[in-house]
Amino acid sequence: MKAFFFLLYCIFTITAVITHFWTVIIAFSEAGFFGGLITLFIPFLSEIFWMFKMFGVNNFYAYTALFHLILYIPFYIASK
Repeated sequence: MKAFFFLLYCIFTITAVITHFWTVIIAFSEAGFFGGLITLFIPFLSEIFWMFKMFGVNNFYAYTALFHLILYIPFYIASK
């Protein structure tokens, strides 16, 4: 079971990094250089902000970010 959880965590980490780069691209295109730079260095808060901002505009991104934010909770709890 521990190996399965580790595999899920590795997959989650890779997809979370991809989602964060996607968030940075959205921030650069929507908010310019300064917004993209802030998003690059503040991942968790910026993902929440852009998730809400993109609902209705880019629903696929918004639900992907929401899915990652929800999945972060059990991984964080399990790591303690």
